Amino acid sequence: MSVIRRGANNAFRNTTRTIAIVAILGVSLSLALVMLLSLQAVKTKVLSVQASGDTTITITPAGSFGGFGGGGNPFTEEQATTIAKTNHVVGIAATLSDRLENTSASSNATSGFGPGPMGGTGGTTSLVSSIDPSNLAQRFGGGGALPTGFSLPVEFIGTNAPSNPLSVNANSLQLVSGTFIDGLSSNSDANIGKDLAQKNHLTVGSTFQAYGESFTVKGVFNASNLRSNASVVVPIATEERLSGVSGPTSIVIKVDSVSNISTTSTQITKALGADVVDVRSSAAATATQVSDLNSIKTITTYSLIGAVVAAAIILLLSMLMIVRERRREIGILKAFGSSNTGVVTSFITESLVLTGLGGIVGLLVGIVLANPVLSVLVSSQSTSSAGFGGGFGGHFDQGGPPNGGPPGGLPGGGQFGGAGFHPGSALSHLHAAIGSGTIALSILGVLLVAVLGSAIPSYVIAKVRPAEVLRGE
Repeated sequence: MSVIRRGANNAFRNTTRTIAIVAILGVSLSLALVMLLSLQAVKTKVLSVQASGDTTITITPAGSFGGFGGGGNPFTEEQATTIAKTNHVVGIAATLSDRLENTSASSNATSGFGPGPMGGTGGTTSLVSSIDPSNLAQRFGGGGALPTGFSLPVEFIGTNAPSNPLSVNANSLQLVSGTFIDGLSSNSDANIGKDLAQKNHLTVGSTFQAYGESFTVKGVFNASNLRSNASVVVPIATEERLSGVSGPTSIVIKVDSVSNISTTSTQITKALGADVVDVRSSAAATATQVSDLNSIKTITTYSLIGAVVAAAIILLLSMLMIVRERRREIGILKAFGSSNTGVVTSFITESLVLTGLGGIVGLLVGIVLANPVLSVLVSSQSTSSAGFGGGFGGHFDQGGPPNGGPPGGLPGGGQFGGAGFHPGSALSHLHAAIGSGTIALSILGVLLVAVLGSAIPSYVIAKVRPAEVLRGE
């Protein structure tokens, strides 16, 4: 016990030197703590991105524009089954969409504003769109003035999964009133967006006309965007019958892991042909986020190792200097019967005290500087990868389908929701936090530095021979 007490007291024999060693060790250990906290934050974020990243793949007929028109043909049941049976597919969604002109607006339409330019099959509905026409409507309609009473087309979406947010291109979907329709039926029931319902004064039980047929409102829903809340959802079989289009015009699949998105996309393209399907996914965006995070992880890992090694070298040199100064004292202690173990224990205790004090300083400084330093690392990485998703306000959704919802009759069908994807969000939400596990690792780090820093001095102490030291004196 006296040996340990003597070692602890020796740490304060030279106040100036003690303060200098503790300060230098504190700087090194604070950097090590900052890098440790940053590394943990990045690792946690990487796991989060990989677990919650958008794992959907959108498949549309080759050459089509969002499933509304252009080239390509609707998917057949055989093609949908092939997609569903692809490796790593855990869910599948499909929709058939159409755009219907308002009955009065269609009759008042002038050249350039018929069903063709505005999309759709030429069907009409009694519904008036809740989206106000804008200058863009004039541009798409041929550049002329909008006719009196003009109304934008109303989007009708046929789906087997009306409760799925993907069916209306949304991240969330909630019923305001009523119930969801049966997507597997072929009746004339409909769910309608809240804005469209309000515009046309419709409630649960109300009826409206579409394709020359009467539809009953079974439920009013609230989705996450203006377009979704201006749409109508009907059973896919009903939409096929009335639009004359057989088969879905958009299929969305959910993959079991972010790492399998690219492989699955390639397999589907190869199985159906690049001239048959267009396959889009968020793999590139997710890979960019993970790559940015891994770059920061690499920096913090090497910096952590460097800081620990630097602290060990500082302690090593300090203890070698102390051993050299006290060589005569070591010889005298051994001459009076102190064993090598006792003398070495005394110096190791001294190094532990110095390292412990440096660790306390490093802990306090590290907690203060952790997030500012992490912000600098994030800023530098964001600057190096600038240009992705930049230049436009707001955000966009990667991998979100124009329309989607798992068809109950297809293999592998299952409910799943879309995931909004914000470029750079993985970096912008990094936060370093200290916990009990981090404190435990810090204590182990301090012990490691103390052992490394006192290993060689202990060897030097063991080699000191009392007779040689006293003879030299």
